[in-house]
Amino acid sequence: MKRKVIYSAVTYLCIIQMLFLASFPCHAAEIGSGAFPVEERRPVITSVSISPGTVVVSKNAAYTFTAFVSGENDYSREVAWSVSGQTSGNTFIDGNGVLNVASDEGASSLVVKAVSKQDSNYSATALASIEPYTYYIQLQASPDNGGSVYGSGAVREGGYVVISATPKNGFTFEGWLLNNNRVSQDARYVVDNIRGDATYVAEFKPIDCKVTVNVNDSNAGTATEGRTVKYGESITLEATPKEGYQFDGWTENGNTVSRDSRMEIGSVTGDRTLTAVFKKKEVKTYTITASVSSANGTITPAGKTTVKEGTAVLYTITPKSGYAIRTVYVDGVEVGNTASFNFSYVEKDHTISADFVKAPEQGNQNAAAPDQTGQAKDPQKKQQDDEETKKEETDPKDDEEAEEEKLTGTLAALQISAAEAEQLIAENKDERLLAQAQKTGDLRMNVHNDFADGRQENFGVSDFQSVVGQLLSGEEELLMLRGDLPVAIDLSIKDMEGKASQEVRDAFEEKKLPDMTIGRYFEIVLEETKKEEKETVSELAEKLKVVIHVPKPLQAEDRTFYILRIHTGKDGSQEFTQLLDEDEDPDTITFSTDRFSPCAIAYIDRGTKKAAEPEEGQERDSRARNVAGVVIFIMAVVVTATGIWYIVGKKKR
Repeated sequence: MKRKVIYSAVTYLCIIQMLFLASFPCHAAEIGSGAFPVEERRPVITSVSISPGTVVVSKNAAYTFTAFVSGENDYSREVAWSVSGQTSGNTFIDGNGVLNVASDEGASSLVVKAVSKQDSNYSATALASIEPYTYYIQLQASPDNGGSVYGSGAVREGGYVVISATPKNGFTFEGWLLNNNRVSQDARYVVDNIRGDATYVAEFKPIDCKVTVNVNDSNAGTATEGRTVKYGESITLEATPKEGYQFDGWTENGNTVSRDSRMEIGSVTGDRTLTAVFKKKEVKTYTITASVSSANGTITPAGKTTVKEGTAVLYTITPKSGYAIRTVYVDGVEVGNTASFNFSYVEKDHTISADFVKAPEQGNQNAAAPDQTGQAKDPQKKQQDDEETKKEETDPKDDEEAEEEKLTGTLAALQISAAEAEQLIAENKDERLLAQAQKTGDLRMNVHNDFADGRQENFGVSDFQSVVGQLLSGEEELLMLRGDLPVAIDLSIKDMEGKASQEVRDAFEEKKLPDMTIGRYFEIVLEETKKEEKETVSELAEKLKVVIHVPKPLQAEDRTFYILRIHTGKDGSQEFTQLLDEDEDPDTITFSTDRFSPCAIAYIDRGTKKAAEPEEGQERDSRARNVAGVVIFIMAVVVTATGIWYIVGKKKR
């Protein structure tokens, strides 16, 4: 009876042991790490991916994406599809991963997402760039010979283009016409958010110049009547005084422009008002006083002579026998040893005097007359002195007789002389000059920024005008302001839109930080054109500040943006630079650069929590279950071994 009871107990213990072992399956691989098998094997998702990761799709078309789900233990491969970033309600993705892009979709890119249905912690995204339509902007001039137009060409849907018009001499710019409607009066006009082909017409108008002629006194004389002439035409004005009057000159804006009663204006380029000035005839007289320094010669007429204004008087100087003329003074100024002097047009009092010296003896005819010190002059030196004296008499004074400077180009528009402009350039105060130069067309400055808001100043490059001083010398800038050196400066910030070469991609991937992601590649190009000779500028002495908008697919919270730049120097060496975002706006990136080369928008996501790491409480509970399993297993083995030992011992007895 006791033996049966013992057998029954052992049997029950074995059954209990088997139940415990079924509850705690063996995990032999975990024994080395200090854990015993205590968990059931359950389905687990390890990753989700989408193919393709990036793709370019067209509007009014469909594209199929494929999701790949990896896992263990009979896991589910089903995913939930979604799309974001669309502007049209007709753009969607179905349950099979087929993306349908509407014909009226306005977004430039879409984000496709696949989320595991079994474990939503696992997902993947793909970027679908939408190929925009291309439209053509055409430009015309009306009339054809009225001026030049710039900026026509192909433009992507939603983009913008800067068009400009420059009138030719004799024309003014009136405005831009679209479908016979005036859309702007600015010569430089930004066409934004382009959604179709268009033809813009630059309207030019011939300039009519009005020449107004007045007389200061209608009783004193008459003048040619004023009239309207075409730009650049010539006109001749004539003034005729009446009896008892005389013509005194033509005045304009209070200044005398000519003393000739018949005046020809060679080229009229603007409205002008001229006045013929007459005055009563007045007989004025002046006194000329003539004298000699000694009795060794005479001057005729001698003494004081009264002459009428405007008349001429000839004076003759005659030395006595054995003497020669040393020099003659007119109004106290030495004029040389001349034998006569003519006052051709007397309009003030004058003085004239003569000095004499003893003539050289006959045996020394080649000897020169002595100078004021009594020393004989060298004949060759005396001839040089006479030539210099004659030159001083005949050369005009620069300040009094220099021809009035003719203003052209921007200087003519501002009525600023070349000397004034040169001084402003030297003092770095040429802002007004450059602004006017852009209006006249002597200077064209254009910025094309694929990442800019069209309302921004200079499309995100506010200090672009500073480039002029860096690219042009003072002499070149003055030539440009005169209209002799047309200059164009173009800055382009081009979105590569997935078209960056593999070489460029590899170079950036190699240089960037490990935790940094590159979101978009772009290129900055600076070009300078002087008289149609174009040159690409790769470096500047001073930096430009550039502002770009972050593309919508790249915008996210807790994301820090950078600009990466790889610049190839003149010696062929490459320089990698990481530029910080200088503003606090999460939707824009502001950076400063003096190098123009391939760049990239990169970012780092901050504060991302690793989903694979177990929480502290879960790890503690798992260790507790493992320990409990080990204790129960040992107890079951001890009980079983004790029962078997007892049974074997009884049999031996």
